[in-house]
Amino acid sequence: MSSKLKIDTRVRSLKNYLEEFEQGAFQIPSFQRDFLWNQDAIIQLFDSIKNNYPIGSILFWKPLENSISYIDDQEPRIGPYKYNLKEKKEPVFILDGLQRLTSLFGCLINPNKTKLELVKSIWDDKFNVHYDLEEEKFIYLRQKSKNLPFQVPVFIFMNSIDFRQYARKEFEKINDETRIEQYYDRADEIGQIFNNYQIASVDIEYASIDEAVEIFKRVNEKGLPIAKDWIVSALTNKGDFRLGTEIDNLLDELKQFDFNNLKRDVIFQCIQNSFGRVYFDFKIEDLVKRKDFIEITIKTILSIKKAVKFLYEDLLVLNNKLIPYNSQLIFLTTFFNHLGENKATKNQILSLKKWFWITSYSNYFTIYSLSNQRKAFDKFNEFIMDENINPIFNDNDSPFTSFEFPPKIYMGSVRAKTLALFMINHSCGIKSINLEKVNFEDVEQFEITNLFSKPQKDNPSENFIPVINYVVEKNNLRLFKSLSKIKKPKNYSFLLSEENEKFFITREMVKLYDGSINSENQILKIRWEEIIKSERRFVESLGIYYNEPINF
Repeated sequence: MSSKLKIDTRVRSLKNYLEEFEQGAFQIPSFQRDFLWNQDAIIQLFDSIKNNYPIGSILFWKPLENSISYIDDQEPRIGPYKYNLKEKKEPVFILDGLQRLTSLFGCLINPNKTKLELVKSIWDDKFNVHYDLEEEKFIYLRQKSKNLPFQVPVFIFMNSIDFRQYARKEFEKINDETRIEQYYDRADEIGQIFNNYQIASVDIEYASIDEAVEIFKRVNEKGLPIAKDWIVSALTNKGDFRLGTEIDNLLDELKQFDFNNLKRDVIFQCIQNSFGRVYFDFKIEDLVKRKDFIEITIKTILSIKKAVKFLYEDLLVLNNKLIPYNSQLIFLTTFFNHLGENKATKNQILSLKKWFWITSYSNYFTIYSLSNQRKAFDKFNEFIMDENINPIFNDNDSPFTSFEFPPKIYMGSVRAKTLALFMINHSCGIKSINLEKVNFEDVEQFEITNLFSKPQKDNPSENFIPVINYVVEKNNLRLFKSLSKIKKPKNYSFLLSEENEKFFITREMVKLYDGSINSENQILKIRWEEIIKSERRFVESLGIYYNEPINF
């Protein structure tokens, strides 16, 4: 620990923070994550201030040495405002609280009076917050709409002169003296709250980056968890590498597979898993100290894209919500990491597909303890080294057993997601472990729909209809190919016009359907039996005992 290390706590007014910001007192370190808050989060922040709730302390850091290396000189900007990089010997960096401070600076600095350069498009999108004096709530105006006289930009409340000028111009449009007086009272109240609101800060002075991160972790120990990519970005901070930005770019690229909402923690676990042991055996601090951390991380990010593409095209996991276990993505990333630039063999693809379905139907990553999950990872690594080895670990001689048929399709259940994936594959004519796949570029949209219109609470699994809309090439034109002739039909009961084995529609069901509730119930019972019969054949082909549900 540095002998110069000093930690102070201070409480300052919100107005004081704004003044210091305009004077260039704060900078963002190059490893800091970008502004991520949406409009709802910003509104909640202002609601907390209005109610005089605490919004948490801000953590500032003055580095012990090498301050220049932490300055973000790519685009020095906080929210919509660009700031000039000042040649300070001891710059002060925002370590924690960037989302809150950015929201406050962006919304409460008067864009018409500040000397700071404004990026208008960013301000319009996130920071143009108004306070409705009639409804007494913070709002965003609809796009291109003009505010009503009682809908006041929040930055106006920071200066009484600004508000008086605004009121003289706008309130004269209101022909109700009582209401105008009420608006003045409410505006005065909000102005006093803003100007008197106090925010605490913890100032870490003359600390190394390791010490700053450790202090940050302890400050957050009983509060919000510190982001892993924040820690890694802070502790590496070398050249052009910033893990937060790499993950942002990855998620942007995964949009084409509808995996852009993949949790950042899962991405980090994929990275952890790429260092020779299962991910939960590593600590972040130990990994970043390795000389090969950046090299392996960059390689792993490429492998995550390959793993997601494999899940999408070969297994029809058409969005990140459908994947039964995140561990499946983590293990597959390790496989593609080892594969490098080489292509997977046919035998490897077939083995990985079978591994995926077995691990899904058997609740593989749920039934095993951590010690057995380590053995499962070791077994998978043996397969990576020798494709003739079975990648499945089984701790006894008994076959796996599937869990019971789920009553509903919902994304919180491994068994329900597995059934959904089975039905998606079946709808594409894929009924066994083979080399059939889809091309992601041909898939325009995937939707979860229903055969009949049912309330969500009464919507059974046998009512599930997976719909994949394709784009097809015809005469050098890309044409949209959909299951339905109309856009987003309320249900897919029109499928009952003819037998359709891919969607478990039998001839008997076609004859039964007359539009009545009774016929719908009879059809769903028959479809339930058809789905179970087909799923049982598939599950038993995997060597898994099928847990047959009791016929209702």
